[in-house]
Amino acid sequence: MKAKKNLPEECRAAMERGSTGIDCPICGEGEIIPTRGRYGLLYACSRRPPCTFWMNTRPTGNLCDYPRDGVPCGKLMMEGTKSIPDRCCDKSCPNHNPHKLARTV
Repeated sequence: MKAKKNLPEECRAAMERGSTGIDCPICGEGEIIPTRGRYGLLYACSRRPPCTFWMNTRPTGNLCDYPRDGVPCGKLMMEGTKSIPDRCCDKSCPNHNPHKLARTV
């Protein structure tokens, strides 16, 4: 196994913080934890590999309330950036790109 000395400082700090305290939305048994992925930091279920949930950005713990077919989406929200607000982790949800959603409505 490779040593973790080549990790960027933000990745190392997130991994040292440990668990996010958010339950996995797929299995419900694990927690979302920061881990090292092939291309840097990602957040995955602590029960991985049996559970396949992962996301690139830190989860907020809130659920998406964007209405889809009359009911809220209900997927986990993730932190946005300086110009993009918090967004849904489901790529098929229109709220995954809220900066584009505001222009079309």
